[in-house]
Amino acid sequence: MPRLGTKGSNKKTVVGELRRTQVITTYGPGAIVDLPDISVIMAATDYWNSRNSRVLHEANLQKLLGVNCFREPCAHSNEGFNESGTTPDTPAFRFPDWCFCPKCGKLAHYKDFGKSRGRIICEDCKCKTVPSRFVAACINGHLEDFPYNWWVHQPTKMPYDKNHRLKIKFTSESGGLDSIIIECETCGAKRSMEGALNRDALKGHKCRGLRPWVGKRKEKNDQKDCDALLRGIQRGASNLYFPITSSALTIPPWSKRIYQDIEKHREQIDVLINQNNDINMLRLLIQALMNKELADNFYSVDDVIKIIQNENRTAHSTYTKQNLLEDEYKVFMRGNYENPDDMHFKLKKTNIDSFFGGLIDNIFAVKRLREILAVKGFRRIKPEVPETNASEDEQRDFIGYRQNDCTPLSDEKLDWLPAVELLGEGIFISFNEERLEAWEKSQEKYYANLKKRLAESIIVCDNFSPRYVLLHTLSHLLIRQLTMECGYSGASIKERIYSTYPESNCKMAGILLYTASSDTDGSLGGLVRNAEPDNITPIFKKMLQEASWCSSDPVCMDSKGQGFDSLNYAACHACALLPETSCEMRNCLLDRGAVVGSIHDRGRGYFSSLLK
Repeated sequence: MPRLGTKGSNKKTVVGELRRTQVITTYGPGAIVDLPDISVIMAATDYWNSRNSRVLHEANLQKLLGVNCFREPCAHSNEGFNESGTTPDTPAFRFPDWCFCPKCGKLAHYKDFGKSRGRIICEDCKCKTVPSRFVAACINGHLEDFPYNWWVHQPTKMPYDKNHRLKIKFTSESGGLDSIIIECETCGAKRSMEGALNRDALKGHKCRGLRPWVGKRKEKNDQKDCDALLRGIQRGASNLYFPITSSALTIPPWSKRIYQDIEKHREQIDVLINQNNDINMLRLLIQALMNKELADNFYSVDDVIKIIQNENRTAHSTYTKQNLLEDEYKVFMRGNYENPDDMHFKLKKTNIDSFFGGLIDNIFAVKRLREILAVKGFRRIKPEVPETNASEDEQRDFIGYRQNDCTPLSDEKLDWLPAVELLGEGIFISFNEERLEAWEKSQEKYYANLKKRLAESIIVCDNFSPRYVLLHTLSHLLIRQLTMECGYSGASIKERIYSTYPESNCKMAGILLYTASSDTDGSLGGLVRNAEPDNITPIFKKMLQEASWCSSDPVCMDSKGQGFDSLNYAACHACALLPETSCEMRNCLLDRGAVVGSIHDRGRGYFSSLLK
């Protein structure tokens, strides 16, 4: 478990603990972490001690993200900050800098208060201060303290400077922002915080391009006027930090022991190849470099050299998420795979019960899998970049947007990204392509409106089709049913949808339901056991029966638009929605009618014929 450290002189102050997965999915660099005594912002990866962190490799994900490797957040070291400013644990900086005294109400920069053993103490009241509740951010990822001085004096147009003393008061009139009063003791200006979080509330106060997660020295920040609109946000708000994550399964051949060992020494091997063209010299150098691995007699030096020589290392710019999913799908469709030399992938085909009537082609028990989950950056205010045909109101949110894919995690360009290794198990189901194509053609008109809404939404789905809606909905329904049978919670089971991309020659129609964690709890056998015919068939029957009726029907089933941006048809919390950790599409693009048909037209569902 990584410990959060803040820098003070040459020593580290431990201020809290996080799980490794939290550093990737929730509290990555640039995120604010609220702790009992302090509020901090996670430091950029420039400050991580990468030499002490565990190196991870996943060939396809590296190609997708354009890095050489991944590194896990460090955990539990007693070392302090070294001369370069790094720490073996996850470093953080104090933020926000403004705080207030809950007793006297003094509101100021923490340096204007006293300090005792790292804690900010009000010198007048001898009371521990509280971090400011409000911060300011823009769509380009910049972040700064809320401009209280400007906010108080802006309506009065009265001159002010940093020496003006502010005070915060809380009235009992209401529980809203209007009950929070900011008062200037120097000039008497007064203003409540009502409206401070509105979109245009800080219009006139230019964003300064500050990035407190990369350090607070001037040279570490943009120090350029940003054209984006600055927005007031509560420091614990969910829209303050949207991590941009990517994941990949480690599949053959890269899951084999020899490939994993080569990746461990990838950096040194590349140096050897660039410096030595002589094959005999390369053989001697690899023998010395991989002596420990070769001693186990799983493979020879010649095997290593053959792999290196035959590598076709695809350019980063040409490898996409579509390529990654297609590569994974092809591996699943090859059938049984139980290679004893494979460390991270085992697949066993199970028999298909006659109950499925040819609608499903394959069911596989994924006995072993490995997922690498990496974070490449983050966004603020909005989770997705704007579409060209976004509404006028949505386009206003992106005024001054710099068209970046996301805000990077580091100040300098690094050849690695933070990631965690997750181990688990799963169930893979593939559909009959011929039957699915016929159903899909019959449903294109029905989902035309949903496709139009998706094009106008910030939600991105490059392979949307009626097929995707069916696969996605079935995945949700099965996960909900499996939680009743396998012992895993709904939040523990994740989905991976394999649906054909437009203009692609690779036809995909499959779903992977899996669980993965950083320890052995992700592979206890609960899902694998339920992939067997004696278990999966009853589960499927129960799922179809449950899906045919929702407690919110007929309202839910008859709906032609619900959920975020009306991107769902028949899908609500009572029937098809999952915890956000499980869904790859933020609980959008769902419709029970695609699976079991509607009340008025049961025959519309792909599995309607299985209902009795």
